[in-house]
Amino acid sequence: MQENVKAGHRKRIKDRFLAGMESAHTDEALLELLLSYAIPQKDLLPLVKNLMADFGSLSGVLRADAKTLAALNGLGDHSAVLLKLVDWVRIHKASAENDETLTRTESKTTQSTLFDLIQNEVEENESSGEAEEIPLPEESKSAGCTTSFEPKSMRPRRGTGLFGKALLKESMYLLPRLPDTGSLDEIRAFVRQNLHFNAEETRHRYSNYIVRRMFPYGYADRGMLRFAKKFAGRQELGDVCYYRFSKAESLLLDIVGNLLLPAIGQGRLERIALRRYMIERFPSAKSIVQHSQAVVDVFADSGVARADKSSIAISYREVLLPSFAFVLHSEFPEPGMYDIDKLENNEAVRAMLWNPDRILPALYELRNSGIISKVSEIDSFRQFTTRYNLAQVAEQLVGVGGQT
Repeated sequence: MQENVKAGHRKRIKDRFLAGMESAHTDEALLELLLSYAIPQKDLLPLVKNLMADFGSLSGVLRADAKTLAALNGLGDHSAVLLKLVDWVRIHKASAENDETLTRTESKTTQSTLFDLIQNEVEENESSGEAEEIPLPEESKSAGCTTSFEPKSMRPRRGTGLFGKALLKESMYLLPRLPDTGSLDEIRAFVRQNLHFNAEETRHRYSNYIVRRMFPYGYADRGMLRFAKKFAGRQELGDVCYYRFSKAESLLLDIVGNLLLPAIGQGRLERIALRRYMIERFPSAKSIVQHSQAVVDVFADSGVARADKSSIAISYREVLLPSFAFVLHSEFPEPGMYDIDKLENNEAVRAMLWNPDRILPALYELRNSGIISKVSEIDSFRQFTTRYNLAQVAEQLVGVGGQT
C-alpha cells in the first residue's frame, strides 16, 4: 500500500512538470523529480529538504563534487552520477547552439524545459553605472516552504566565463555584516536588501552574483562567515574575497597564469595587453572594454594589485598568515599529510601573488602557532600535516585575534 502511495506521488510530480505547473518548477520539486529516477522506492522529500539546507539551491546541489554527493546519507553513487550528468549536460550541451555573447532573453511564453529552469546565474552585458534591468521570476512557494528561483533572465554564457561586474567592494563590505546562518536564501535576501543600487531587479541580480562568488560551493560555510567578521576592513579579507572570486570565476586564474605572472618581473601589465588577450579568447564578445575593466577591478578592489588608466602594477606580496591559513585549508580541506610541492605549485595559491620564497616560512609559522601539526623536510621528502578543517581554522584565528 505504501509503495502504491509513493508511486502515485511520483506520477503526480511528473504530471505537474509536464503540465508546466508553477509548483513543479521550484528547486525542491525539480530536485525531487530528478532523484525519483535514481531512487525509485523512497520518500524523497526529507532528503530533498536536507540537500537544499546543505547546498542552498538546486544549482548548488548540481555544482557539488560527486564524491561529496555520493557520501551523503540517502544519496549514494547512482544518484550522484545522475546529478553530475545533469550538471554536465546543462553546462556543455543544453545551449550548444546559443551564441557565446551575453544577450537578453525574450519574454518566454511557452513551457520551460528542465534545463532552462536549472541553469546557472549568468552575467549580462551591463553598461557602466546602473545595469539595464531585466525582470526576474518571483519567489515560488511549494509544500509550505519558500524557495527562490535561480534568476533566468539571460541566455547562459556556457563555456565563456566572462563577467561584467566585479562587485568586490560590495562583497567585502557586506560579508562581515551577514547574519550567522547556513541558509543561502537568508544571506541572499540580506545582500539584496543592503546593496546600494536603486532598482530591485539590479539588487536581485547582483546579490546572486555576490553569493555565488563568495560561497562558490553552494552553501554558506561557517569558515567564511567567521573569517569575514574577524578581519573586516583588513587586507586579509581582501585576500580571501579575491581567492573565493577566483574559484568561482576561473577566467581570473587564467589571466594570472597567462598574463600577470609572466609580467611580474617588469612590475606592470599594460591594460592593452589584457584587452588583446580578452579579444583573442572571446572574439564574439561585444563589451571587451567593460569585461576587462571588471577584471582590473577584482585585482584593485581586493588589494592584490594596483591599477591606473594604462596599466596594472604587479609585484609579489608578503604572505599574511590568516589569509594564507584560509587558502591553505580551502585547497587542502581534509586534515592530513600533503606534499609541499603541490602547495607551492597550486594554481590558486600562485594566483594570490604571494612571494614564493615566503610560502615555506609561512608554513613553519603556522606550525609554530599550532594551526598545522607538522612540517617535514628530509632530503627531497617535503610534507606538511594539517589538523583542522576550514571552519576549525577560522575558529582558531578568531580565538587568537588573528595574530598567528
